[in-house]
Amino acid sequence: MQTNSRTVWTALISLVLLVSLSCKGSQQNANQQTANTGGQKLARWVNQYRSAASLKQTGVNLGFFYYSSISVVSPSVVFVAGDVPGPKGDEDRVNVILRTTDGGQNWTEKTIEQPGFVIPRLNCIHFISRELGWAVGVDPAQNGLMLKTTDGGENWTVSRIGANQIPMTIFFADAETGWMGGATPAAGDDEGTGGPSVILGTTDGGRTWQPQLNTPASIFDISFVNKTLGWASGTRGAIYHTDDGGRTWNSQRSELEYGDGPVNLASEGMKQFELLGIHFVDADHGFVAASAQDEDTGRLLATSNGGAAWRKQWIVADSGVRDVFFVSPDEGWAVTDRGQYVYHTADGGRSWLAEPKIFEQDVTMVRLGAADAQHVWAVGGGGVFFRVSD
Repeated sequence: MQTNSRTVWTALISLVLLVSLSCKGSQQNANQQTANTGGQKLARWVNQYRSAASLKQTGVNLGFFYYSSISVVSPSVVFVAGDVPGPKGDEDRVNVILRTTDGGQNWTEKTIEQPGFVIPRLNCIHFISRELGWAVGVDPAQNGLMLKTTDGGENWTVSRIGANQIPMTIFFADAETGWMGGATPAAGDDEGTGGPSVILGTTDGGRTWQPQLNTPASIFDISFVNKTLGWASGTRGAIYHTDDGGRTWNSQRSELEYGDGPVNLASEGMKQFELLGIHFVDADHGFVAASAQDEDTGRLLATSNGGAAWRKQWIVADSGVRDVFFVSPDEGWAVTDRGQYVYHTADGGRSWLAEPKIFEQDVTMVRLGAADAQHVWAVGGGGVFFRVSD
């Protein structure tokens, strides 16, 4: 699954500085006295890939090698996208796409170059098979770009996206049907996220995109379970749902909304939660990762009725929650701003066990992906990590 704007890669470095060596061994739901970790297997996260160029970096500088998105096709085939320092130094960014076809034993790294296009970063990548996939990013002027491959990433075509926003997420249900969400700066800002945006849809594989929903929020993540049922999440505590493939979208109550009405200083909305990740296992069971803008706190929301009602399943007192991925209604993982751990639940998020990352530096993970409970990956600043059960 950052936020994921590239004010973010610099913010990532600041986060690593702030949170280094400050996370406890496990985190619990604030409403519970003890975590129920019975039945959970001990596990650790090992680094499967880091750029050879990053071996020259030490400390927080490793965050300059920023992997913003992951798409797991199968236990063997995985794609990762992001950006790394270019030949002119850290301020010069170039896109990067990683691929493995053997479960992560070997990774290949590729920079996409096309005549007439400069692509400094990629924000999201999504594959529906080992051959067919899409990615979205920006050019140096922050104009949106879409990339598409039909041969497993060997070759890519690049096209411009007409919407006046930074594309943050892309999701396809099949070869023709897909959706895209984006971000704009908040009022009074020249860059960043938090402003109004539009959810786009395509029925021709991405050749053309049509606006589906104008929203006052920026959209960070989209999750569909089929061609008709989908959800989108973003700033202002916003969750949107469609049951007709995006022809109509309706808002759902997250109870984290930042409203425009009378100010309630005690409300959750005053923390200005960004819903950075959303994932549905099926039509009923979904989860949302939330991070507050104005303080170090996070929430994990859950629903068992398709979002008709969302509940705070996990309250993290000292860290934002960046992403969430479940392989069943009970078992899933979450990553937070605290760099040392990935968190695992076997009871639908009621309790969590901290699983350590075995690495010489604290690096913050921002996106998760899995083929099943035995093949789970996390990516972010510094590299690609794989879960190993003891």
